[in-house]
Amino acid sequence: MYNKKYRLVKFEEFGRHNSLYDNMLGQVCYPVYFNVGERGWFLYDNDIWFEPLHRVHTSTIKEVTYTNDNQIIVTTQNTRFTFALISEGKE
Repeated sequence: MYNKKYRLVKFEEFGRHNSLYDNMLGQVCYPVYFNVGERGWFLYDNDIWFEPLHRVHTSTIKEVTYTNDNQIIVTTQNTRFTFALISEGKE
């Protein structure tokens, strides 16, 4: 998982809007740590700021689903993220 690139294709918020997610939509992401009952971590490739990769710390994870069509759906206390695997050569 750690050497594969994903794209954040969708996010759904369950409360207050976090404007950071607007910048992340469509960006390359790297799942780091998704464990139910704990806060999660992922990186996203940010070509806007000075740092090439930005760390994102999620709220407590309620569910992690790995789909047959190469997606990871992470449901946290505040947000549901959908990441889609990027096939080699198709960034």
